[in-house]
Amino acid sequence: MNQELKNLVLESLRERQDSYAIKELFEKFPTATELVTATEKQLQSVKGNGKGKARQITAMLKLAKALTYPEQTNNSIRSPKDVYNLLEPELRFEQKEHFICLFLNTKNRLIFKEVISIGSLNAAIVHPREVFIPCSNQTL
Repeated sequence: MNQELKNLVLESLRERQDSYAIKELFEKFPTATELVTATEKQLQSVKGNGKGKARQITAMLKLAKALTYPEQTNNSIRSPKDVYNLLEPELRFEQKEHFICLFLNTKNRLIFKEVISIGSLNAAIVHPREVFIPCSNQTL
């Protein structure tokens, strides 16, 4: 796991690196992806983590994710790479398919984005009306 992430967890929880709870936490979630996607219930299953500490870890990881991947200021979509650069930070650790619509103006600038459907591991079912409803509700 990334050493910076380990240090962040240690500092925010005010734990020593050799504490049993921290060792068990990093053994149960050895990669950054596993730790970031862990639920509060999974974090509580680690000995020494109660509801409060699990919430503290979850909040700290969300904050770290937000600070690591700030919102983009250039929201012009000209290529698939632009879409990737826009959505990758928020979808990086997701484990289900997300169907997201990007609504653009005539200059290919992002007006807004909407998550239309969250599916299963490899599929998201979407009816066309679900795509048009958010667009018709938005004042462009």
